[in-house]
Amino acid sequence: MQKKLLILFLFGLFAISNVFAQDRKITGKVTGANDGQTLPGVSVRIKGSTGGTQTDINGIYTINIPANATTLIFSYIGFINSEVVIGSKTQIDVALTQDDKQLTEVVVTGYQTKVKTSVSSSLSVVSGKEIADKPVPSIDNLLQGKAAGVQVTTENGRPGANAYIRIRGTGSVNAGQQPLLVVDGVQVPDDVAPQFYTTLNANDIKNITVLKDAASVSLYGARGSNGVVLITTKNGSESESRVTYSFQYGTNKKLADNFTLMSPAQKLKYEYDLGYENPDFTLYLSNNGLGDKTLFDITSAQRQAGWNALIKQSHNWMDDILRSGRIMQHQVTISGHEKKTNYYVSFQKYDQAGITIGSDLNRYTGKINLSTEVKPWFSISNNLSLGQRSTNELRDIYNAQNPFVAMYSYNPYEPIFNKDGSYNITSQSLNVIEALKNNPENQKYLDGYNTTTLDLHPIKGLNVSSQFGMTYNDYKRDYFVKPGSILDGYIADPTAPGEKTDNGSTEFSYDWVNKAIYKFSVGEDHHFSALAVQEFQKDQFSSYSLSKKGFASGDLGTQDNGAANDGTNSTSKAVWTIASLLGELDYNYKEKYYVTGSYRRDGSSRFGADNKYGNFYSASASWLLNQEDFLKGISWINVLKLRGSIGSAGNFSGIGNYQSLGLFRYGKYNNQLTAVPSQVPNSDLTWEKKLKRDIGVDFELFDGRITGAFDYYNENTTALLFNVPLSQTTGFTNVVRNVGAMTNKGIDMALSVDVVRYKGFKWNVYGNINYNKNNVTELYNGSTEIDDLNGLGVVKPGYPINTFKLVRYAGVNSATGAAQYYDKTGKITEEYSSDDAVILKDKSPNPKFFGGFGTNLSYKGIELSGDFTYTLGNYVFNYNKETLVSWGGGVYTAQATDALNYWKKPGDKNVLPKPDANATTYDTDLYLQKASYIRLKNVTLAYTIPKNITQKVHVQGLRVFITGENLLTINPNHFFGDPEVGIGSAESFATTIPGQATLFSYPNTRQLTFGVDVTF
Repeated sequence: MQKKLLILFLFGLFAISNVFAQDRKITGKVTGANDGQTLPGVSVRIKGSTGGTQTDINGIYTINIPANATTLIFSYIGFINSEVVIGSKTQIDVALTQDDKQLTEVVVTGYQTKVKTSVSSSLSVVSGKEIADKPVPSIDNLLQGKAAGVQVTTENGRPGANAYIRIRGTGSVNAGQQPLLVVDGVQVPDDVAPQFYTTLNANDIKNITVLKDAASVSLYGARGSNGVVLITTKNGSESESRVTYSFQYGTNKKLADNFTLMSPAQKLKYEYDLGYENPDFTLYLSNNGLGDKTLFDITSAQRQAGWNALIKQSHNWMDDILRSGRIMQHQVTISGHEKKTNYYVSFQKYDQAGITIGSDLNRYTGKINLSTEVKPWFSISNNLSLGQRSTNELRDIYNAQNPFVAMYSYNPYEPIFNKDGSYNITSQSLNVIEALKNNPENQKYLDGYNTTTLDLHPIKGLNVSSQFGMTYNDYKRDYFVKPGSILDGYIADPTAPGEKTDNGSTEFSYDWVNKAIYKFSVGEDHHFSALAVQEFQKDQFSSYSLSKKGFASGDLGTQDNGAANDGTNSTSKAVWTIASLLGELDYNYKEKYYVTGSYRRDGSSRFGADNKYGNFYSASASWLLNQEDFLKGISWINVLKLRGSIGSAGNFSGIGNYQSLGLFRYGKYNNQLTAVPSQVPNSDLTWEKKLKRDIGVDFELFDGRITGAFDYYNENTTALLFNVPLSQTTGFTNVVRNVGAMTNKGIDMALSVDVVRYKGFKWNVYGNINYNKNNVTELYNGSTEIDDLNGLGVVKPGYPINTFKLVRYAGVNSATGAAQYYDKTGKITEEYSSDDAVILKDKSPNPKFFGGFGTNLSYKGIELSGDFTYTLGNYVFNYNKETLVSWGGGVYTAQATDALNYWKKPGDKNVLPKPDANATTYDTDLYLQKASYIRLKNVTLAYTIPKNITQKVHVQGLRVFITGENLLTINPNHFFGDPEVGIGSAESFATTIPGQATLFSYPNTRQLTFGVDVTF
């Protein structure tokens, strides 16, 4: 009996000891010591054991440890390993210190984050620090010159103007060419993306990642072929709570012209020489008893007296129309960490008065980012951003309603006011100063997005998340022509004076993403990460337009303010959806050899019934050579990585929501309501397809003093979208089809060098250069060429897209002063014919090289930086020069002094043709100019006052700075005007081809801003 009891006692003791010897669970979070940001993918293992795990996307880990475990080892590429004694702890939070000797950047690659050394794709990262405190309201402009392979061209100088972004060349002819914008994981609809660039606050941005090659953009399937811009906003600080107030005040002015307009005396003499009498001189003759005379049959003294009278009343229209612009910005930011919750809250008020009256931007933005750990295995985050802005718009059209046409075309002797105080109607039949007052146009935008993310890590290595994102855009515009205004006299019904138009739209989109990431290892050398994503996007758009005329008073501003006539009204609605499945698998061997493959399947409502679904794939590989034994002994090589990728992506931007369907429109026939076909169906319509190939190398040398990347890419776009002509016997003129192809080949190179690192002094220089060669390879139905929509260039196989096609100017007949041209065969003729236009090889709006370079210096709180951008080898058709340096046809308007250099006598050479007031200045290559330039885009000088001074007044940080924008432009080819050309004229061109032509759009500005940041 005693023996049995002893056995039972020993068995119970063994069971109890087993219970106490069982594994116990430890949880925690891993962050970076420098910035407090969470680190995903950190290896957490038990010292002396192969057991371990990794942190999830929020830097959280859970690990089971045996009773004999004493130490946890935390390791992460680019950070110094940390060993922590376990003791009796159940929660261990670790802040890893960055190892400056390694390429350590954590980057967003699409649907997850990775350490840059483990990424086998081509991407560029612009940190939030690089764009913070820049007084530019639209953040797409801040990417200019910062990212290799990314060409950024400012639309124009309008307050809040966007930029044209082209990643590795022009990717389409007729479809959208802008990259996909993704903000905090939410795909923004292409048509409202420009509004989001302007609404987002640059100071809220943590980083911007530009995805360029197949391995990265294929993850976005039908929307990724033009590249992807990923914006990640800031989270709360892991340290103590911080409150920051920022203030900026600045002024800006129009960039100075590199040409001069004729003085009043020069212009009056020019008119006389061309046999033209202006209306103001005619009025002078009438008021001085010479009404029966003309400019040409009075005495020289009388003529000079009349000129003197006009010169006396002269003024500078540019000074009258323009003003010094103003920028003022206030921002408050609160960020911090409370227990298991991170928070980031900001509010900004941004006001900009443009360089002319009637041109203003007022913007309010607010942001709240919250994340909290509910349970060790469950966390939730929410990012909310709202922005409201209003703008006073100017007409961007080639007529006198545009102030930037007016200030160059109104003659200097034409007064603003008549003697009775009324506005003078100029020779252009308008007075723009009156129009800016009496024909106001206002636009208002309300933009917002919200993402809510649930993250779960139910088992070791597995992270499951569900994200629901929404974007919202509300747009309202009102335009009023005041009764009795000058414009009202031209366009209004005399029985119903005045006109008011209200139009607007609302767009709501949601993006639901469910994903799972599973990371595991086989042994110590084989590491895997599998990603699975299910995504659904839906976009709903509605618009309205209301127009009424007939107002008793111009002081009333509402739509129902007593208009006599009902006017015209219209509304519209549209919906599109995309449903997607995505899988990606990463594998690496010994953190030395990396292979990644992805597959995505998209189905879209936009495409034909026979092509609803598309399949997109990518494969990439990289090799960390510095991990090999034959390089480990070379201490100055820190990172050397070879990589390559191939894959496909699509472009669904620019296609109508119902373009694949046969549509009907309502009408009347014989006074009966009818429905008649309005669009030919195309059941095969689908997205444009792009095959991308890329090989590259990343390197970091001499303890990180030199870092850089080199890429060669080759991209083939097929199934281009064209309006293909149809036989009119079908009852239609065209149908949209997938035909045609083009290629983009080129190189991207980026280099950053720390020239000096010595006792707190650091001097860095950086630069990137990009070469791209575009070539159209195929059109539709055997077509050899088609005109571009603006009639200045062609789309033709064997040539870059939009290569210029113009009549060639041959100079002046020195004996007669007649203009000469080359015909198609190259013979000189004095008869202009548009049929003699030829394709001008190697002359297109597409630059051969573009990029940026700059320098950054810092020493004991003093910072000085300078950023340059450049574009080389592109051509621009200069309508501004053609207008201001005409051959006499512009005698009625102001002219540049260059127009005085015309033929006057036999033997004159290197001159303009003999002018004639009735002459036509034709579009020829005389006005096609090379627009290469280098521009000092930004200079910033800043000083951070030492903490031992500021902390005495309870201030954690105080930084003051001054920054200048567009301070210097080097223009080696003497381009007439500003060589940085974005949009020519939004309303005058049939389509926007960035950089193709100038036409008096809102000019770029030079800006000087003072700012201060105070942190408590």
